[in-house]
Amino acid sequence: MSTMSLEVAEKIASIAHKPNLSQRTLFILMRRTIRNSIRHRAQIQDERRIFRREAAKLKAYLPFAQRQMDILIEKSKSHRDDDLKMIKQGLVGFGYNLIKDAEGAYGSIGFSGMCDLLSINPVHREEAARDSKSLADLIYVARLEDSVSPKSEAWGEGGPLFEACFLAMIEWIKTAPEEYLPDMFGPGSPFAGVQLVEVKVETLQ
Repeated sequence: MSTMSLEVAEKIASIAHKPNLSQRTLFILMRRTIRNSIRHRAQIQDERRIFRREAAKLKAYLPFAQRQMDILIEKSKSHRDDDLKMIKQGLVGFGYNLIKDAEGAYGSIGFSGMCDLLSINPVHREEAARDSKSLADLIYVARLEDSVSPKSEAWGEGGPLFEACFLAMIEWIKTAPEEYLPDMFGPGSPFAGVQLVEVKVETLQ
């Protein structure tokens, strides 16, 4: 972890351990920690891309540069892997906390206060007031965090809190017993009514 990121993390942790903090303060600290973690993750991913770009430059010198190219490709996959695993573990934990609202932040802070903390603009607040009944509704289902600013609509991308929740859901899907997983093709599911077509192996070749 970079020195600046470590300093920020330590400062946030020291504040969070102070007694009698309000739910509002705790939520702000959680959001700041998640933002810092995602920035740090992006930094590591950028460093990995540098190795891939350097490897690509060596293609013109194959086969003589094959060994060096292989080394760079391997570095692009393993560079700071322990840091990435630690960041992911922390984000998954925060994501579970947010989805369940384990601290009761939504009820304590209130709808309007939560919209202020999440930077949800007035237009989206009117819609959210009708459809959102929980913290997860605001940040994960409706993806309204920082709605005053443009955001990516790509799969798995959104505000920092959304990304933490997304990672938590992916982890839950990967690790939960099959009987706890929802039927994606059942009534009321995203793919309800979709006709499944059997595909023979040879048609995929």
